[in-house]
Amino acid sequence: MERRLGHGRSGRRSGGSRISLGLAAAGLLGLAGCAATGAGGATVYFTDFTAGYVPVSVAAAGPLLVETYGGPGPNLTQEAVSSATVQGLRRYGPPWMPRNYTANPQDVARPAYLLRIAYGVPKSFNGRTLCAPEMGAAALEAARGAADKDATRTLAGLCRGSRAVAYAEGSPGVNPDIGGERFAEFVGLLGRKLMPRRNPVTEDDCIWRRCD
Repeated sequence: MERRLGHGRSGRRSGGSRISLGLAAAGLLGLAGCAATGAGGATVYFTDFTAGYVPVSVAAAGPLLVETYGGPGPNLTQEAVSSATVQGLRRYGPPWMPRNYTANPQDVARPAYLLRIAYGVPKSFNGRTLCAPEMGAAALEAARGAADKDATRTLAGLCRGSRAVAYAEGSPGVNPDIGGERFAEFVGLLGRKLMPRRNPVTEDDCIWRRCD
């Protein structure tokens, strides 16, 4: 969950009124910071930044290799999911970053960073292993149970080596059309939350203002 705090403004109300309004506003800001909702009910409900990095170094290392696992719906090929994901990032991803994404490993011989996104993730799957070398379709299926048949959980990690320096979790909704605008917007939202213009770990003043 992202924590964002804002400076308040003093008014001419009594001290008690100012405190009450301040608490109410703080509550609303706290709720707003917990999730970002896109078209069709798609949402990114959790982000975490585990290490400092300079975002421009991600852009300079492009193209950014995108690896996908699983799918947001049934009967989808991994190639189709990867293609739709890359297109969504190019169209709606972080505006500060060049639209230079690829799903072809041959385009990036030795990637400094890579973006991994897993769709339809079982509840018991530990998302912190998303960037691990053993990550793959088999790892997802090994964690899948009967209750995970229609799972919409989506995990994303900006990986540097085997470590996720940024991590996000959300949902595109049930059986989205991966060729449609809503899915593209969800992927773009995921990218914007995962890769803000200033990394909160590196930019300490980001706790006082919006940084995406």
